[in-house]
Amino acid sequence: MSAIAIPPLPSPVPPSRAPRAVSPRVARVARGCHLAVSLLACALLAGCAVTVNTSTPTPAPVQDSVHATTPAAPTARTPPSPPAETPRRPATDWAALQHELETALPNTPGAHIDRLAPGLRLSLPAADGFASGNAIIQPPLAAQLQRIAPIFSRHQGPRIHIIGHTDGAGSEMYNLRLSIQRAETVMEHLRRLGIAPERMSADGHGESKPIADNRTAEGRTRNRRVEILLEPR
Repeated sequence: MSAIAIPPLPSPVPPSRAPRAVSPRVARVARGCHLAVSLLACALLAGCAVTVNTSTPTPAPVQDSVHATTPAAPTARTPPSPPAETPRRPATDWAALQHELETALPNTPGAHIDRLAPGLRLSLPAADGFASGNAIIQPPLAAQLQRIAPIFSRHQGPRIHIIGHTDGAGSEMYNLRLSIQRAETVMEHLRRLGIAPERMSADGHGESKPIADNRTAEGRTRNRRVEILLEPR
């Protein structure tokens, strides 16, 4: 019996093939992918190396009372000072003041002092005290004012009001203006002798308040006068 020829089985391993050539473009893409993967791996490794501190921060120790900052004490408010009191003027002794004025004007014709309630009225003759028709003080009246000014300075309490009077000769308006001018001249003379101007005032009544008959020479002489009223302030 003749032998049957069995054909050989095919090999399970494919025959080796020659390697295919890689194009330059594919090579560049492959190198880029490889670089990107390397960078991503480095970043992941670096992130894993960072330790995140999630613990609660420890508060700083509190300083002791010696070194701790002490809050400033509130500043005490100083109460406002009370207003200064106006110094009181001494009470006026009217009897003593009258006596001093009478002593300073002895034997002066036409000068006299009257008591008021309260106060004093000192009348000084103006017949020889002013030149006729003007307000210029003559030596007799200037000497009288020189003697009474120190008394006014010692007695600071009374207010000094000066009033001029004339006789009935001339027009009423002229005599009124002349009496005011004479009173103001006397006030200015006293100011120069040291009397405070805030204590004094001046006015004139002209011929409206005579004390004697203007139809006689003697009466007109008496009516020409200057009155100084000393009154409480």
